[in-house]
Amino acid sequence: MLEISMGEELLLLLAAGCLGGAVVFLLQRRRIAREARAAALLAARSGCGAPIEAGTVSRDLLPLLEAVQANAAELSARLDGLALEHEAVLTALSRLGKGVIITDRNGVVMRVSGAQPGWFQGSDREVVGRPFIEVVQDHEVNDVVRRCLADDRPAGAVVETVPGRSYLSVTAAPAGGNGGCVVVLDDLSELRRLEKVRREFVANVSHELRTPLASLKLLSETLSSGGADDATLLKDYLARIEVEVDRLAQMVDELGELSLLETGQISLERRPVVVASLVSGAVARLEAQAERAGLHLTAAVPEDLPPVEGDARRLEQALVNLLHNAVKFTPSGGSIAVAARLDGEAVAVSVADTGVGIQQDDLERIFERFYKADRSRSGQGTGLGLAIVRHIVRLHGGRVWAESSPGAGATFTFTLPVGLART
Repeated sequence: MLEISMGEELLLLLAAGCLGGAVVFLLQRRRIAREARAAALLAARSGCGAPIEAGTVSRDLLPLLEAVQANAAELSARLDGLALEHEAVLTALSRLGKGVIITDRNGVVMRVSGAQPGWFQGSDREVVGRPFIEVVQDHEVNDVVRRCLADDRPAGAVVETVPGRSYLSVTAAPAGGNGGCVVVLDDLSELRRLEKVRREFVANVSHELRTPLASLKLLSETLSSGGADDATLLKDYLARIEVEVDRLAQMVDELGELSLLETGQISLERRPVVVASLVSGAVARLEAQAERAGLHLTAAVPEDLPPVEGDARRLEQALVNLLHNAVKFTPSGGSIAVAARLDGEAVAVSVADTGVGIQQDDLERIFERFYKADRSRSGQGTGLGLAIVRHIVRLHGGRVWAESSPGAGATFTFTLPVGLART
């Protein structure tokens, strides 16, 4: 169940106060209109639809008819004011992405506004006049409204409408008047997803930092306890310490880079980029590493490909990350091929390897921060390279994806819109 904070309760009570007048307006509209019509009819029959002139009616009736006219004008103004207030509040809440339902004391829907697809069984007009439980068909959501109507006080809850995927915040407050209820619905699915991503991110950072820090601690303790006296051991351990420090430095750099990319704080230096030059530059940077790993690295890019519009340095960084990923997960004797082709109004660049491949369930998640498909080789890399690739490609208006199956290698492809220089 949801604990309602003081701020939320004030907001809910404010909305309920405004909407309460609207409910009273809905419930009493006929009576007010009837009174107004009666007053107007009486005034018309007595000749007082316009300002009453002396001598047209009896002196005894004159004050009564003037009072009737005043009451009719006041009732009409009240109707207009309540209607405007009612629509203004509903419009404001719906623009905030919240759905509003007004029920009577029996839980029958009187008005709906701002409902999102899938919330109710039927359109806004179709649900009016039907019981609330029949409209939402969810006993947890209905229970909030039932408690509000029974206890005459605010109630709320967060309901998991689709396990693990969809969450709905339901808050209800008494509407006053004849005992109706104002229900505000808010989709929390995206907020819950972001909270989950944040928790996983913190857990992943802690995990990734723990391993190199533990290694550094063990190595330093060994050296301080007498290991430094052995020249061979000292040289070996210092080399290991350097590797762990480099790994930590890389992680810090990539975390900073990813943060800038995700928050949009990186400005791209856009200009026409020749794809062949982009590929040759990235291949040259990884050629020596691929050779040391016993891999055959090739590139095939047509010279007549049109330029793409983008930041050459960032695009090369994305391609280098893909090549580095291929080198890590391709056994010695394998091959890596870089290719590019024209794909409609975009250029598609791909990196194909003959490595270990990726499970089908992992393909949708490999571009997430710290996600590592091959847990047996989790010690390699920081798990941030592919996430950086995704953000760079998206900033350039393209998309990136992977195709693979276990043991059959993997192909990573990203597209870039053709630049303005195309003829």
